Amino acid sequence: MNGTSLRDHPQDRLLPPTHRAAAALERAFGDPEDPASPVTFAMQLEADEREEAPLRCLEAMRAGGYTAHYVPPEHGGDFHDLPELYEMIRALSRRDMAPALSSGINLLAGLPVWACGTGKQRERLAELLLEGGLGSFGLSESASGGDVLSATLSAEATEAGGWRLNGTKWPIGNGNRGTFATVFARTGRAGPRAFSTFFVDKSELDPRTWHPEPRVRTSGLRAIDLSGLTFEDCELPGDALVGVRGRGLDIALRTLQASRIAVTAMAMGLADTALRITVQHTRSRQLYGAPVYDLPVIREQVVSAFVDMLVMECVGRAAVRGLAAAPNRSSLWSSITKYLLPAMGEEVLNSLSGVMAARNFLREGVYGGMFQKVVRDGRIISVFEGTGHVQLHVVCSQLPQLFRGCGDRASRDPDPALMHDLFGAFAEQPLWRMDLSRFRMSNGGTDEVFQGWPSALEEVESAAGLGPAERALAKVAREVDTERERLLAEVDELTADRRPLYSCARGFGVARRYCLLFAATACVRSWLVNREDGQGLLSRPEWAVLALRRVLSRMRPDQYLDEECVPAVEEEMLRCWSEENSFALLPIPLGGSPA
Repeated sequence: MNGTSLRDHPQDRLLPPTHRAAAALERAFGDPEDPASPVTFAMQLEADEREEAPLRCLEAMRAGGYTAHYVPPEHGGDFHDLPELYEMIRALSRRDMAPALSSGINLLAGLPVWACGTGKQRERLAELLLEGGLGSFGLSESASGGDVLSATLSAEATEAGGWRLNGTKWPIGNGNRGTFATVFARTGRAGPRAFSTFFVDKSELDPRTWHPEPRVRTSGLRAIDLSGLTFEDCELPGDALVGVRGRGLDIALRTLQASRIAVTAMAMGLADTALRITVQHTRSRQLYGAPVYDLPVIREQVVSAFVDMLVMECVGRAAVRGLAAAPNRSSLWSSITKYLLPAMGEEVLNSLSGVMAARNFLREGVYGGMFQKVVRDGRIISVFEGTGHVQLHVVCSQLPQLFRGCGDRASRDPDPALMHDLFGAFAEQPLWRMDLSRFRMSNGGTDEVFQGWPSALEEVESAAGLGPAERALAKVAREVDTERERLLAEVDELTADRRPLYSCARGFGVARRYCLLFAATACVRSWLVNREDGQGLLSRPEWAVLALRRVLSRMRPDQYLDEECVPAVEEEMLRCWSEENSFALLPIPLGGSPA
């Protein structure tokens, strides 16, 4: 699984370049139901039940080169672009989110060093990661939680030119198992400039001056190392400082813009497994003389779950590609994605739990009891790296300025090249070398996706004469447009007294609807950009009709799938299941599937 084999395998030539490494990962790990495979559902369930590290999986990842995808090529790794890594995290999470999260923290902990560290720091980080080491991101503290300005762990400059750490970071991932940590410490008295970033190589520390905190037992992800780090007059060398003193908070916030997008891939992977188990169960289980799947209400729920995953895919693709194509938009797009995908993923899991009924609770039987593990694990995604409320707060803070730009013709007609970069299935990805310098703390009033809805609607309406599905799409798009106009009016009303939107609960409701309308636009753009290339379901309008209907269902309770568009989408869902491909607009072959 080196860089060449991951992206240049003959079987993958028809896949988008960003998906080829994930397809290779599936091949290497094999069928998760086959006991002979190196990473199986049974193996991961056993580690989860024992609350032990999934060591065999982590070793398979190291031996197969997975960890090299967190290291840039100039340091001996195989990081190509974040969209590729996103798909790999998605594929790994389909088997088990625990190793995906354990290794995924390496992106979070490594980014500050890759972007701002010295050559020596980057070389050492590369050594640790290529050896299979795990990192920690030392930001959270027990007393301050999400209020990072109240953090107390301190780094005091010493007379010898080094630093002395005192305090505890908790809860953080890989506190016990990690070989290094990126620690954010107070180096000043108050304000955003009071914090700095430090690269802590545990092998270089005096063992008498630090210790890991005990692991915390959790309801989900029982194999994960959620713990902490305590430092007591712990001496660091002077060159442990990452970047400039006083820029720690800035580095952390910019890092989170990338990492919070990456973690949403885990929601996609869990949803894939849950849907696969549900389709298998409902198609094989007989009830009232026929498969459970044939019950209309069950069929609607299962197909709706698949469509929700397509919506998630459109949003996630735009956001992760935007890190390179439009990095100055990621302050907003990362928060929209981090709020929306985990929330929709939980809704998918909850809905499918109802379909699975009693099997939802069993820790054995169907797929060895994998469904209940997926549901338990999925609940945490909306919490870490900023809760849903934190993400909506970010959206609230930018909405007034964003809405003032909705009348700008340049925003109404976004750059076609940018739309192609964000939504084109086979678009060549701009290079992004783990750089944070182009990220901004605000979008500056511009969101080409949401603000470009009017031009997208015009294109949809101009295609309405092509057939019944196109007419259905134009109809539901006009319903979305009505919701958009209502939202614009409500924001005008709420901001008339010049109070910030996040000062009232209603403002958070407005932000939620903005995220949903962003998703609707992402779906329409995905169809518009790809409709002429003939690539399977992606080029057909039926899925976009159902996608908009599912978005509307979260703003209006009386929404059901358009029956005339269901057969084409359902056929693709069942094909992905029967041919063992991932559930997606751009599916990949799964481990154990035919070549």
